Amino acid sequence: MNIELRHGFLNDSHFLDDLQLHYYSHFDLKRNTTSANPSEDDDTYKISDWKNTGNKKKTTMAALVLCLNLGIPPPDVIKPQEYPYLESFINPSTYPDSKMALQAIGKSLQSNYESISSRAKYKQSLDPSVEDLKRLCTSLRRNAKDERILFHYNGHGVPQPTQSGEIWVFNRGYTQYIPVSLYDLQNWLGAPYIMVIDANAAGRVIENNKRFIQKRIDDEANNHNDMAAPSPVSAYIESIQLGACQSNEILPLNPDLPADLFTCCLTRPIEMSIKWFILYSPLREKGYYEALKNKDGGIDIPGKLTDRRTPLGELNWIFIAVTDTIAWTTLSRPLFKRLFRQDLVVAALFRNFLLAKKIMPEVGCHPISDPPLPDINKHSMWDSWELAIDQILSQLLEKKASEPEVGDLSDIPQLQVVNTSNDGDKKVANGNSNNIGNGTTNDRNGSLPNGQNPWNYQHCTFFQQHLTAFEVWLQYGSAIKEPPQQLPIVLQVLLSQAHRLRALHLLSNFLDHGPWAVYLALSVGMFPYIQKLLQSPSLDLKPILVFIWSRIMSVDYKNTQQELVKDRGYNYFIGMLTLQPRPSQPHLHGNPLVIESSAVNNDVTFADQKAMSAFVLTMFVRDHEQGRKLVFSIDLLRCCIGYIESSESPLLRQWSALLISEMVKEHLEAVVIIMRSGSTDKLLVLLNDPIPEIRASLVFAFRNFILLTSEVEGLENNYGISDELNKQDLKIVTEMVSLCNDGSALIRREVLCLMSRFVVKYLPFFLISAFSQLEEEITLLDNPSIIDEVRRRSPAYGSIFSTVWKILLVLSEDPHDEVQNYSQQIVDYIMLKLRESKFSDVVSTMESYLLKNKASELSSDSMDQTVLSKIGTNSEINLKNVHNKNAKRVQSANFDLRLHGESDELAPKSSSSSIYHFSLSNKVSSLRSWLSAFNLYDEDGGDNSKTAALTNLLSQQPISVSYGTNIKPTTYRFKPRNRENIYPVLPFSSGFLDYSSEYFQESQLGPKEEDEPGSKEYMRRIWRRNRNEAIIAATQLQKEMALTGNWKNVVSKLNNVTQPKLIKFTQFEKWMATTDERDNITTFDWSKGTELSKLSNGNPLGTKITDLRFLNEDSVPLLMTGSSDGLVRIYKNFNNEKECQLLTAWRALTDIILTPRSVGLLSEWQQSRGTLLVTGDTKVIKVWDAPREKNILDVPIRSTSQILTMTSDQVSGNIIIGGFQDGSMRIYDRRLDSKDSMVKVYQPKNPINRAPIRNVHMQRGGLRELISGSSNGLVQLWDIRNDDPILKFKPFQKTMMTAFIHEHAPIIACANKEVDIYSTMGKKIASIENGGFINTLNGSVRSNSSFVNSIALHPHRMMLATNYSQSSEITVYECHENSLDDTFYSREELIGDYS
Repeated sequence: MNIELRHGFLNDSHFLDDLQLHYYSHFDLKRNTTSANPSEDDDTYKISDWKNTGNKKKTTMAALVLCLNLGIPPPDVIKPQEYPYLESFINPSTYPDSKMALQAIGKSLQSNYESISSRAKYKQSLDPSVEDLKRLCTSLRRNAKDERILFHYNGHGVPQPTQSGEIWVFNRGYTQYIPVSLYDLQNWLGAPYIMVIDANAAGRVIENNKRFIQKRIDDEANNHNDMAAPSPVSAYIESIQLGACQSNEILPLNPDLPADLFTCCLTRPIEMSIKWFILYSPLREKGYYEALKNKDGGIDIPGKLTDRRTPLGELNWIFIAVTDTIAWTTLSRPLFKRLFRQDLVVAALFRNFLLAKKIMPEVGCHPISDPPLPDINKHSMWDSWELAIDQILSQLLEKKASEPEVGDLSDIPQLQVVNTSNDGDKKVANGNSNNIGNGTTNDRNGSLPNGQNPWNYQHCTFFQQHLTAFEVWLQYGSAIKEPPQQLPIVLQVLLSQAHRLRALHLLSNFLDHGPWAVYLALSVGMFPYIQKLLQSPSLDLKPILVFIWSRIMSVDYKNTQQELVKDRGYNYFIGMLTLQPRPSQPHLHGNPLVIESSAVNNDVTFADQKAMSAFVLTMFVRDHEQGRKLVFSIDLLRCCIGYIESSESPLLRQWSALLISEMVKEHLEAVVIIMRSGSTDKLLVLLNDPIPEIRASLVFAFRNFILLTSEVEGLENNYGISDELNKQDLKIVTEMVSLCNDGSALIRREVLCLMSRFVVKYLPFFLISAFSQLEEEITLLDNPSIIDEVRRRSPAYGSIFSTVWKILLVLSEDPHDEVQNYSQQIVDYIMLKLRESKFSDVVSTMESYLLKNKASELSSDSMDQTVLSKIGTNSEINLKNVHNKNAKRVQSANFDLRLHGESDELAPKSSSSSIYHFSLSNKVSSLRSWLSAFNLYDEDGGDNSKTAALTNLLSQQPISVSYGTNIKPTTYRFKPRNRENIYPVLPFSSGFLDYSSEYFQESQLGPKEEDEPGSKEYMRRIWRRNRNEAIIAATQLQKEMALTGNWKNVVSKLNNVTQPKLIKFTQFEKWMATTDERDNITTFDWSKGTELSKLSNGNPLGTKITDLRFLNEDSVPLLMTGSSDGLVRIYKNFNNEKECQLLTAWRALTDIILTPRSVGLLSEWQQSRGTLLVTGDTKVIKVWDAPREKNILDVPIRSTSQILTMTSDQVSGNIIIGGFQDGSMRIYDRRLDSKDSMVKVYQPKNPINRAPIRNVHMQRGGLRELISGSSNGLVQLWDIRNDDPILKFKPFQKTMMTAFIHEHAPIIACANKEVDIYSTMGKKIASIENGGFINTLNGSVRSNSSFVNSIALHPHRMMLATNYSQSSEITVYECHENSLDDTFYSREELIGDYS
């Protein structure tokens, strides 16, 4: 046999491998699978209250109450010989009298609190009386107003609180202790407040405080409000309490610790941590840290608390990160936000309180709080904190060892340095200094001044290690969606020069995981950091910051709009969008930092960054009037139009259009500026963009160009501008008309949203158009000859309003559910308004007249008489149903079809399966005599085999199933639009912007889930690929066997119930799809002989399915149907009735004409190019591009004869072959100009052979043979380079129903009353006769009386399916070797099913 391919095609293995490598699925993008509808809100991970908007109360006043009574111990505590004596790190014994010591302690305590918050006003009360305490509290509340007050109480010199929570103060003469009622104290302080109790049995105060607050709540519920309370009860509920110990505990008496250990933890956490670390260090006994101690036994850490580059500042920074992490991982989100993210003072105190809860239980004391906190003693972050302390102390020891010893000269007054600052009166020698190590000031690197030996301070590895841990979590732990422990630490280093770039990179990768990650980052307090970074001019940060902001805006744009107004943060994104130079490449440790999306330093990524900026700006101005006015400028407008015109990034083009849309929404000034600058015309030219989402974005933008007087103030009275805007509206809508036949349902839906605004604005014109349509339909019924005159007489004749009205009527029968629903609601709106107009009586009469006449027409077409009686006798009721049911209107080009839908609603519904299982008794009784003649009926009923034969005979007879009997799949997320009292709500709102925003909620940096090795979808894909390869490998070896094997092996017999019209095998699934003469689609599993699903294609009455194709067969197959009304529908999951979805549908042939001899729609699908060729009862072959969802080419047929069949080159997709009614065959090359596209015509030379061509087909594989089969029985093989066929033969002398060639094997199946199989050399191989029951009556073979109705060859397997006329049975045959050996399993069997 010839091994060269036909037609001069090259057998280029590299080209074929490249095709397989770049395999693309079509019509399965998100816009198809979701119908471009936004997802439903998922509140699983949503944290909507992440922003501090509710409670903004700050701590502005503080009362520091010290009841120490120095020198006189309280009566209820027996102190041991050695006991703690330091108060606020002050040793009272170093002062000459107790008064000075008390003042020093008070001053030190205030200084310590000022290190937490210097803005609060502090008032000391030293050993106060009741009157002093009351005066202090009431004055603070008066000055604080509704803000929070800090009340610190040190009761080390008075008895412990009473059982009822009373605290003790003194009388005027300090001769006795006076209890203060806690309830009175609450009245004096007012609320809210934060109460710190450092005293024995402090828990009594905390518990009774809660009890008294509950009492206030109960009193308020009973209308017994306390008039003495200066604050409402709700403010008391917000109060916070911290206590040093529980009700049955006393404070620690360890002499190595301060007496006010709890207060020291709250105010000096760094020093207390170091002191505690050394105290319990195993190296302490060996004197390891003695060299670091000063004269007072403390350790001076160089640096400042506020300078993170110094050891002290870094320790403070690490401590904040550690405590924030502990709180975030142990507290509930609302409690964490309340305590750590609303008030700086409260946050600092609770951070330090966590240290107290860690330290004090070791000495038998358990701090408590309200609200209570869980036990955090064993948290792993404390180990990291101690490691950081150890690293700092180790470096200090090394530094100390390298310095020469210097004698202590601090006791020589002449050598002491006088401190002239505000803290100059603090005595360092007495341990009164507030700033640890304040005697040495470090420079940037921590080196010492004044010519001393420099110290090369090495920063702690704390942040590096935790950033590395976070990176590991991103790689291995992010799939479980558990909050990472390191997230608060990552946020802490965002403002650090050393770690910022790496932290931002990791944060962007974390936010890329989706909304749940964004909400977690926002809840931990990310937003203030990210907002502050907008002030940075660094170009290195721009790509990452824009990415992070796009993630934030995608989940919650409303809470960020006002924040971007502050400090003009939106200018950051305007600058990024209008930036022309490419940003510099950021580096990390000498390596380029790559945001692993489309990569960083290239034009595509730069365009994507601009697209993100456009998205952020779009969300900023969305429904934000102030934002629109701030952002809109003619320069930004021109920039956006320039991107739409020239950018190669679809994402940038889309969001540039959407940004324009939101800038002009309800913004009269912006619309006028755009109109007068000529930008509207530029945008209208861009509506031809190849990407559907961009076309939809432009339509979405033009929708906001149509301004309604109800939305814009001053528009109605400004006649000059109104006239200009009206002309612009008409120009826009005129351009929209061409998009109404777009292949994308998304665009048609957006056009209808625009039309809804147009209809509302120009409603009177549409009422005239609708009334004129009624006149035209009545004229067509009564006197069609004067229709032209009636049309010309109409005021709407030739206007854009009449055109739009007719388009709305056509779209009301659109195959896509949403488009149909939108259009029907607009038409209903117009008709309801028309019935409310002054012509309402005339309109009702006209509608009733039309309904009666339509009913009579349908009666002549033998419609169900029950339906007709209901329509004819009660037209008024029916008319009401017309408007209520949202789908039945008089003014429609397809009114009779929708009326049929009404009949389907009135008639009882039944599935085809229930129809099939009908009783046979009536039929048997009526055929009794005829069956007896063939010995098929035994009146005695004794022969069961004859009864079974009879049942088999009747079950093969096809039955008629009405339209819409089976389940009709709908589009995903389809919900009919809401109405208000039967009135549609116009204008329509569109969900396209929300849908488009979801792009920035999806992962862009890492691989998608289906591409992750090990994921379910990835494993399914691998399995499908292995299965497909196994089938191809196995069937390629069967090509030779097909020429010698036995073709009469029956695999299965399938009952289609109705007469099959089309039969198709899938390539790799064991499925077969069939259609009948109406709208029913049945899917079978031919290997099991079972029916998988029955669907309704939704065809109108009188139309049928004329073509059937499978798409994306190498992946998940889709089913495409073509109907005689020119519609194409594509289904997913067509093998499952419950899960089947309509992915997309459109009118592929707009000018098709239904005739009795109509062939309907013919199609050819080219998977390699994603191209759909459609033709039929038209004069062109339309080329639809799947990625664009657009008609990209019209190839003229250039024949007066009707085209009956079509095929093409499936590999390159350039050659198209058509077979015609006159027996001719034409070759087209789509690469050529339309007028030159027909390159060859094969016209039969002998008039006898000018019979209609039943089928023409070019092999996808094999030798790429091209065959044609004519109705006169002639089969011809062609090479398009030759003028004559290379082979021709006649399997049948008179007529032939069809002829098919196998896609890969050299066999041709020809059908008449039998199926004959020939080789491509013209040799007959096998003949398959009708094995149906009706041809083997009474055991004797009779001559075939029925013709083959349809046949199908499997694309890969050597299998054939046949169906005969007057039979619903489909027989599936498979070719086997004459000596079949089943010893070994095939590769396909070894792979098995995925399940």
